[in-house]
Amino acid sequence: MKKMFYLLLILSFSVNAQKEYTYNFKNSDSLEAYIERYELPFQEEDIYITKDFENSFKPYSESKFLSSPIIYVFNAEGKFLESINNITSEKKLANFKKIRKRPEKNEPNLDFWTSKIVHYKTGKDYDDPKKYDYTFVVNWDLTESEQTAQVIEIWSEWYNVLMRQKAKGENIQIILFNIDLQERWELSSHMRRFVLENVNRSWGE
Repeated sequence: MKKMFYLLLILSFSVNAQKEYTYNFKNSDSLEAYIERYELPFQEEDIYITKDFENSFKPYSESKFLSSPIIYVFNAEGKFLESINNITSEKKLANFKKIRKRPEKNEPNLDFWTSKIVHYKTGKDYDDPKKYDYTFVVNWDLTESEQTAQVIEIWSEWYNVLMRQKAKGENIQIILFNIDLQERWELSSHMRRFVLENVNRSWGE
């Protein structure tokens, strides 16, 4: 029954579906306060944000990748394998044989993601020369809704499963990709209003 509830929750929940929520700009303090408040197990070195509005956030938004909770999986060559957001998530994350081997050609490769993100705290570009067998991009945001507790549990379970895999020696990378609007973009007052008005209108529909 619990898994069925999670299935219905994940299928219905996305950043485009929080009609009662007003989006605003976030910063590193916002992210850390949220993580502490909800006791998320996230490690600082894994957390990334979009580096700017025009060249990073907009391409994600236009490509429909700003949804949560969801995981995007890439292989050692950086090719997209699949997205995970259903009741089989934990099983797949605990047994990589369940992850599909044939990339979907219509999805961008890992470079599309890593070229557009920076560390949430330092602002440094993503730069990791190590080659991983799998890279997991976990989308998350500072959601506040009736489903927040359930979504927090989903993120925590996913991350804990992946961290256990790393502890067992699996050569994987985890990118916790926060999809919120960011103060770090340093937009003008006019542009901030424009972005907020459009995001709140389009995501609230």
